[in-house]
Amino acid sequence: MKRTIPYILALPILLATGCGSPEQEVSLGPPASDESATDSGTEAVDPPEETGQGTGEEHEGGETGHEYAFGEGAAFPYPVGAYEHEYQDGVEEDVVYTVDDVVLGAPGQVEFTLTVEVPDLGRVFGTAFLEAQCSYGEHTVSATAGEPFGELEAGTHTTDMVCDLPGSPDSVLVSVTHGLDEAHFRGPVE
Repeated sequence: MKRTIPYILALPILLATGCGSPEQEVSLGPPASDESATDSGTEAVDPPEETGQGTGEEHEGGETGHEYAFGEGAAFPYPVGAYEHEYQDGVEEDVVYTVDDVVLGAPGQVEFTLTVEVPDLGRVFGTAFLEAQCSYGEHTVSATAGEPFGELEAGTHTTDMVCDLPGSPDSVLVSVTHGLDEAHFRGPVE
């Protein structure tokens, strides 16, 4: 007696085994155009050039952060309202992070200023999970703040930070993360 699989059960198996490469099956991004596809079937994507303030795509899309130059602002949208159940539907304001004044302090220390611009969100902006790291070559270290931010009211807030890195780097990458927000700032050390 010959056994057969009903058509309704066979269709998912046929689709799974006969359609596309594994990269295409799990891709959550837009489909690759014929011009941008590489020989291996994956799409080569250069990070978008950022000029001025960031787009906030890294917050909403769940992607890792984009790269900015020192002095550029990385913007991340937040809902307006005191509590989650009071958020104004579709109303968001951008919290903007900026890294600037990056200098070589004492030997082995990179000093910089981290600025957080907080709009009127109808509540304080907590920074308990705000972290900064410096990377140079194969070294990545956490930055320490002279005075932590805490809970921020609407306005512009700055703090001086220091990273202990070996040698005297002439350029550095400063990564700032806060919850889902992630931005990377790169530039010369003066």
